[in-house]
Amino acid sequence: MERSSRGVRAIWKRIVQGGAPLLITLSVHALVVIMAGVWVVHESRQQETTRFAPTGRPKASDQEREVEHRLQVARKSGGSASASPVSAQRILSSSSQALSLPALPELPSSGASLFGGGFSGVGSGVGVGQGSGMATGLSNGGLGGKGFVSLTFLGMTNVTVRKVVFAVDVSRDLMDIRKGGFKAFAIIRDEMVRLISQLPPGAEFGVVLYGGATGDLNLFRPMLAPATLANKEAFFNWIRTVNTDPDRLGTRSAGGYVPWKEKSGEALGLDASLMVPNWVKAVRAALEMKAETVFLVTGSAATGLKQRSEERLGVLEQRNAAYKDRLRRGGIDPETVARARGAALAKARKQLQEINDQLKAQGKSPFIVTETKRVFQPDFQAALKRAGFAIDLDTTGWADPQGKPIWELGVSQNEKVDFTAILNYIARLQAGLLKQRAEIHAFLFVGPDEKPKDPLENLTALVKRNGGKFELLTGKGLEELAEATSGQARGAQIKKP
Repeated sequence: MERSSRGVRAIWKRIVQGGAPLLITLSVHALVVIMAGVWVVHESRQQETTRFAPTGRPKASDQEREVEHRLQVARKSGGSASASPVSAQRILSSSSQALSLPALPELPSSGASLFGGGFSGVGSGVGVGQGSGMATGLSNGGLGGKGFVSLTFLGMTNVTVRKVVFAVDVSRDLMDIRKGGFKAFAIIRDEMVRLISQLPPGAEFGVVLYGGATGDLNLFRPMLAPATLANKEAFFNWIRTVNTDPDRLGTRSAGGYVPWKEKSGEALGLDASLMVPNWVKAVRAALEMKAETVFLVTGSAATGLKQRSEERLGVLEQRNAAYKDRLRRGGIDPETVARARGAALAKARKQLQEINDQLKAQGKSPFIVTETKRVFQPDFQAALKRAGFAIDLDTTGWADPQGKPIWELGVSQNEKVDFTAILNYIARLQAGLLKQRAEIHAFLFVGPDEKPKDPLENLTALVKRNGGKFELLTGKGLEELAEATSGQARGAQIKKP
């Protein structure tokens, strides 16, 4: 015992003589020993806990794996028609069966669909005939439930479609070759059918077709229709003939005609002097149906017009009169110009009709134009040449001294207004017709050679003001969308037992 006491005193003496460095070294070693002890105790207890853990979750069934796969795809989706048109459907529901996802529905098909036969088109291979019907493969259950449903339309993802209205441009301008003609419009029509076929019975829908004469709107129903099987079938029969017959295009080409009757806007505080374009009237008709979501598909986004003031009109008429005087001094009579121009355009229209007759006889899509002047634009002339035809512009008697055609010699009584007037007009409609503002989503359909600066800016401002999204549509983008959607449908068919 005395020996041990002397040993301890000797060690302590060495520590004291070693000074601070030795003390620090011993402290570090002691800390390491304590931490190692704690780790060993923790691991020992963890092993005991793991040893008595319950068995793992059974292996997932094929159905569960499929559900998980679809949810992962939906969470990662977010493409657009111009970039990545394939987008999974996302379903928002509080139902206890929210994860019981049905198989993707079969795509409806019609005689004019991209997926059916008919006229082959000028290098397009697309049907134009009316067809005999649509194979929808529908059930009345849709996606189930009466809550909000979020689906994809024309590549635009995650859009709510409980009370939805489509406002669709069916004018001849949308059938132009630079926008894809019959083939492209068939894809738009099929996309409408696909989305409506997926609506649950608790949803409601409406369709407004516009184009042609000012105010010429055709409604599927004067009010929203419940998404029942009967109403869906009625809609398919109504829509399948729209813009399928080249001799019967526009709002009257649908399976029925319910005209929209414009009411006085005084109670809504609308500017009576503002002349709004047809696309705005279509949006108004949709809001009058109490829509919560509006899909606007248009080939233009013109602003409104107002009658010129007498002062401004007088100034423009004086300038026009001076221009006519200069033509007369150069040996060009304005009245002769008007007659010669009319005769030249009539001749071109006759030639185009003869060409279209030949194309239809060959089972090909005809050329559709809104105005005859379009025939003489470079891309149209190139398309005629590729098809083996030619229409020359005869400017005899209506060209200026430099040889350029004189297209206009008059003065319009109206002038364009700033687009802010249209935004305010729609804002008054929203406030006066609805308790809660509707979302307005817009699709601008353009050709590859078009530079839609004003329409693009106008529609971007529109959707920003009305809580929606904007997409630029092209013929190529629509074809990619159709191929992707068709591939999804084929995949769903293969998975069916």
